[in-house]
Amino acid sequence: MSDIPGLTANIANQSFDLNRDQIRLNNYDLGMAQIDRLAQRTPLQVYGDTDLGFRMNPRYCDFSWTIKGSDLADYRDLRSELISVFIPRVDDPVQLVFDFVDRVRALDVVIDGELSWHDRAGRVEQVSGIFKASDPRLYNPTLITEIFDLAGSSGSNLGWAIPWPIPWGIGTDTLNLTKTINYADLSWLAAPEYPVIRVVGPISDFYIMNATTGEIIDLRSNGGLVLSSSAEWVEIDLSNAPRRDSKTIRDQDGVAVDQYLSTDSDLASWHLAPAGERLSTGAYATGQNNILVVGSSVDSETQVSLRYYDRYFAI
Repeated sequence: MSDIPGLTANIANQSFDLNRDQIRLNNYDLGMAQIDRLAQRTPLQVYGDTDLGFRMNPRYCDFSWTIKGSDLADYRDLRSELISVFIPRVDDPVQLVFDFVDRVRALDVVIDGELSWHDRAGRVEQVSGIFKASDPRLYNPTLITEIFDLAGSSGSNLGWAIPWPIPWGIGTDTLNLTKTINYADLSWLAAPEYPVIRVVGPISDFYIMNATTGEIIDLRSNGGLVLSSSAEWVEIDLSNAPRRDSKTIRDQDGVAVDQYLSTDSDLASWHLAPAGERLSTGAYATGQNNILVVGSSVDSETQVSLRYYDRYFAI
């Protein structure tokens, strides 16, 4: 049985089947992207150097297809289809979705170089190209949303041990909820994920913590963020992992509200930890992330959501 997966390309609100009888995927490359180690060496460091971590480079993938037209016009249509999928666009990558039956993985790519046409025999031709994924992480294309609201603030979710003083009592107008997210099915191939957090009012004194990593986002400084109704919301966008300087906190009008962010918040690094990640405590993450959300002056319309994808280093 072939291990070649199904392949769908999604671009410009259209989907294209790129592994079928007339366009056959021959080769694909979804191993781990290139890693560069970071290190330093002091003048008195005689032996070796000190490892400072790594950077994962953009992913470059080689893909090739065979196209086979039923006649000359069909052959030219197939050529046009592939070209129309991968024509150069600005900041608009093609989403490639690989279906392995037992798992689905996606990658956002642009062509790097040329789409090469070679070994033509009549209406049959080989096509190949190199494709760049600026974000090298693969992901499951199903968006996951975790909801925190008063409806969930009951049973085992209440009374979680909070490691700092909270200056109000737990009551019907207070959100104090912990959920455990089993990130990426606890896979050791999983990569860190940086979610998009939306806070819908009414709410004040908002605080979110990943108790597994110890990272916090605290919007209680400078008088604190106050959302008076469900018509007001704030989105904390952590999703642009390749550019840590681009994390944003904006309200429903697109206005930045990061003046409420405390100085000890972890806006740049707040993430869902995959299994195998070494934590600041020295322990290793299991993939279970305990997320605590706290806020006051809330009601039944208050909602905090985490939107994220399960992401992976390789297949």
